[in-house]
Amino acid sequence: MVTSNTSVPWAWPDSNTLHDLPWNIGLVPVTFLALVLVLSLGLFAPKSNIPLVNPPAWWELRWKKQLGFVEDGMKIILEGRKKYAGRPFRVITTLGECIVLPPSSVDSIRKNADLNFRKAVAKDFHFNSPGFSPFALLDDPNLLLLTVVRKQLTKHLKLVLVDILVDGRLNYSEWQDIQIQDATLDLVARLSSRVFLGDEICRNEAWLKITKDYTVLAFTAAAKMNLVPALFRPLAMWLDPTCKQLRAALAGAQSIMAPVIEARRKLVVEAQENGQQIPVFNDAIEWAEAEAKDPSYNATVFQLTISFAAIHTTTDLLTQTLIRLADKPEVIAPLREEIVAVLKTEGWKKTALYNMKLLDSAIKEAQRLKPAETIPLRRLATKDITLPDGTVIHKGEHTVVDGYSTSDPNVHPDPAEYDIYRFRKMREEPGGEHRAQLVSTSPEHLAFGHGNYACPGRFFASNEIKVALCYLLLRYDWKMAPGSTPEPICRATAMAVNPETRLMFRRRKEEIDLEALAFE
Repeated sequence: MVTSNTSVPWAWPDSNTLHDLPWNIGLVPVTFLALVLVLSLGLFAPKSNIPLVNPPAWWELRWKKQLGFVEDGMKIILEGRKKYAGRPFRVITTLGECIVLPPSSVDSIRKNADLNFRKAVAKDFHFNSPGFSPFALLDDPNLLLLTVVRKQLTKHLKLVLVDILVDGRLNYSEWQDIQIQDATLDLVARLSSRVFLGDEICRNEAWLKITKDYTVLAFTAAAKMNLVPALFRPLAMWLDPTCKQLRAALAGAQSIMAPVIEARRKLVVEAQENGQQIPVFNDAIEWAEAEAKDPSYNATVFQLTISFAAIHTTTDLLTQTLIRLADKPEVIAPLREEIVAVLKTEGWKKTALYNMKLLDSAIKEAQRLKPAETIPLRRLATKDITLPDGTVIHKGEHTVVDGYSTSDPNVHPDPAEYDIYRFRKMREEPGGEHRAQLVSTSPEHLAFGHGNYACPGRFFASNEIKVALCYLLLRYDWKMAPGSTPEPICRATAMAVNPETRLMFRRRKEEIDLEALAFE
């Protein structure tokens, strides 16, 4: 689960999806008025002294630069990094204009209360608009999502263990070809839904489809709407087909969730009236019901929020780790040795997952090579501020941080090399134990955010991925399919698993009976 970055690689639409937006939603008659409005508002906007890397020509509409950023985002960031080394610069991105701060700024912004992640996401994703309501929960003043994640989620890893051991058997003795991202998305959606929803819904195919589709629809719809002047977005949202699909997905989720919630509440009332023991469901539906303080709490919205925050981001990291291991299958053997040694001694204790330090390192190294976002720590300034280096950020401006540190040879020697031992070695250095774990955040590794808005679900996600890899590595051999590459593709500044990447797997005899191990 990752809730500290707003861009996720699998969700970015391509430029072809966005290119026809102003015309296919019937906005030709108002384009000129929109342009006049934008220009007039610009006369009164605060003027930034920070240089803009990709300014539009005087005759060029700004949304053309937003479209161009989908394909050229990485080039534009590299240009700014090279031209303004160690200094901030501005770029026009798919989500609008933002300030790219240098890596040296991380510590000065990580606890700055006036640079707000939740409000940035809420604004970027039009949280007050029909279909986008799950994004409003990220800026919930009662912090319901944060409370449930921190108090309950990591405690219930056993539910994931049981589900993967019971349901996840593929017994092919010969090599099979698989589109890996689709397969891992199905796996993570099922495992996460077991914890979030319990037995009633976690195997409901309609629900699983919605949880997989909603985030992609939301990112595409948000990217489209950010190309439209704010005055005309309400009209655009009702006419745009992706926004219609988004609203339909939310309505479909409501139709599945509502009967379950109603039935549960009825059981509780009946038990109370009859003096019986109140039923315990032990899933995120129940946890959220217990923690919700707002009378407008909506169980469906909560479930979609926790799902889009967890499923795709966890899938992305699990997928990328498997791809890197399949590309270097010789490193799988030492990982298996560690997994078997730890499980034989400790069973499925939480300490067992902690003690799989090489596996932890292998996952973090895959994340270093392909972070979900290359300019993380997105923030919205809630008032005018001045950073310690003198950088002035005006109220309403967005900021991000250049994530170059993950590929900086001064930080990570041989940064292009996938070295599963890299972070395990760091943990053995003085002071490295708490900086080099998968769940650790630092100015050099921002994949889970850093500071006040570091992803609260990273502990659950880390354990979920480790459990999945224990199963997948012990029960199957892996290698790259002919013609496939482990290298990701780029959309805007997000790094996505190449959709053409395919892996091959076959069943093997595991060294230890995973189902016979004790749970704790």
